[in-house]
Amino acid sequence: MSRLSAIDWPKLKAQFGDEALVRHWLQDFLQSSKQDLLLIAQAQQQQCCSKGLLQQLQGLASLLCSTPLNRCVQQLKHSETLEQDLSACVDCYQQVCHEVRRYLAS
Repeated sequence: MSRLSAIDWPKLKAQFGDEALVRHWLQDFLQSSKQDLLLIAQAQQQQCCSKGLLQQLQGLASLLCSTPLNRCVQQLKHSETLEQDLSACVDCYQQVCHEVRRYLAS
């Protein structure tokens, strides 16, 4: 694999401890991911990122064991270039979703 994973899979699996639980939670995550992406898009349009959205993304980054997503959220918290940082967050979030879909398909 030429790119680093957006998810620390061994850590994620250890966190849940049960393969069936991991798969179930990831399916739930994917179902809600469309709403999260809509909220990020809304923040882009409004040029304002709410504390609630930041907390939601921070929680997901922790649960997903995603260092890249965590970095994006930290950048958003101190952003001077909100539009660029939100765009980077969308890209990272979509990469996470792609990896989750690939995992669930295997």
